[in-house]
Amino acid sequence: MLRFLFSALVVCAFVIPVFGQQKEKDEPEEKERHEEKLETAEDEFVPLSELKPLDKTGDYTQRHSYQYGVSAANTLINDSIGLPQGYFLGNYRPYFKYMWREQHIFNARGKFAYKNNPSLTEAQEKIGVQRSVGEYNIEFFNAELNFNRHQVTAGRAFYKLGRGLLFANFADGAEYNGAFKYLLVKGQVLYSGEYGGCTISLSGCATNGDIAQKGLYEIVPGRAADVNLPNPGRRIFAAAEIVSPQLYGSSLYLLAQYSRDMSRSAATAGNAQGKIYAYDPLNLGLGASGYIITPRLRYLAEFVLQRGKTYNKNTTTDEAKNEQTNINAWGVTADINYSLPWFEHLLKPGLALQYAAGSGRDSSPTSTTNVANPSQENVQGDDNNFYYFGAYSAGLALKPKISNLHVIRAGFQLRPLNHFYWGRNLMVAGKYTYYRKINADYSISDASAKVAKPVVGQGIDAQLVWDFRSDVKLFYAYGFFKPSEAYDAKDAKDIHIHILSLNFLF
Repeated sequence: MLRFLFSALVVCAFVIPVFGQQKEKDEPEEKERHEEKLETAEDEFVPLSELKPLDKTGDYTQRHSYQYGVSAANTLINDSIGLPQGYFLGNYRPYFKYMWREQHIFNARGKFAYKNNPSLTEAQEKIGVQRSVGEYNIEFFNAELNFNRHQVTAGRAFYKLGRGLLFANFADGAEYNGAFKYLLVKGQVLYSGEYGGCTISLSGCATNGDIAQKGLYEIVPGRAADVNLPNPGRRIFAAAEIVSPQLYGSSLYLLAQYSRDMSRSAATAGNAQGKIYAYDPLNLGLGASGYIITPRLRYLAEFVLQRGKTYNKNTTTDEAKNEQTNINAWGVTADINYSLPWFEHLLKPGLALQYAAGSGRDSSPTSTTNVANPSQENVQGDDNNFYYFGAYSAGLALKPKISNLHVIRAGFQLRPLNHFYWGRNLMVAGKYTYYRKINADYSISDASAKVAKPVVGQGIDAQLVWDFRSDVKLFYAYGFFKPSEAYDAKDAKDIHIHILSLNFLF
């Protein structure tokens, strides 16, 4: 750039005196010729401050372009407690993407899944649980419309709010993102429903008579393998997010989300007869993200205050006995990541520290409540159970919800073969987790931790991810959980989980 500026100054220094000499001549033709040259030079000159090399020009914009292919993920899972003989999960996703003028994008992606579970017990097979299950559904069918600083996504897509604690899932609806002078704004109106048709079903449709259910392991691109994600059922979400400008390396954001349960009638079958399970939460959140002093030290924190309406426990079949009550809960998450300056080009090492907690529900003196159920569990008064529809990674072996739980995690990640071209995309990570009840008398998401003691246990997680080709990825994860005093001796079993996945992109 300095060489270019120096050359330009030299040219200007040479050309200006020459033009000055030409103006002194009286020949009309010479004067006219040089005036034309000056006008042409003025038209072509652009100040360096106005050059925008990243701007798209009409000359190089393709009117129509598209991509298509198939993503194939073949996963083997071994869980020492639930899947001792292993479990095979094959997810095959054909996709098509059409781009108009490299600005507006139209996406379609389906999913064909094959599940084989040789770990089924005889009791499970006697009640009709199938060892092999096939299912299919449409994951993506949407349009992304981009208008300079404004973007609209409409249709079926993967939607996320904030860090993903409140919502990170597939849904039908629309999302708006706008970049204004001082604010970034997001708005969502979503519907996550249970459809009758197999093809458009959000949760999939079994092809051999098995009932479609959300599995314990659902491998989704871009989502952690240890996420415990609830099935929202038929529900409408309305949400907004506002992000402030960055000041001293940090930005604040505000969240608001209201959810309306569309299943409001009393149940008519089995033990649920006469009970109303409607759950209508209002979530208000405050978050901050950025860096502290140096961009090497980055953080993300989010606090959620949960209000709304739910139903207390109804012990009869009388619909009139359903008592609506208030939700009064909270949740908090915080992450700190530090990119170490040592061996940066050789290993790219980094450290991570995470904390999460959520309020819990007061358990009945005679029974333990199930925090996985948002309604018909609280006995009296306000329901303090923090129940969320999003995702939070809290350990592969235990996979807990953060209700009535302190989750403290510390870990590292590095790229040990970064020095070599063939190994530059190999990443290794490890984390240690400590779990402790907020209130020893209350329940957590693992129903086996029913002893009124605070320490739940400890966990270790290890991951290896290797993108050794742009179209081939190897993923391995190991999870270990050591239960502690919150478990009876008969339930205090160590859990070991292995996940091995090989992903192809055709």
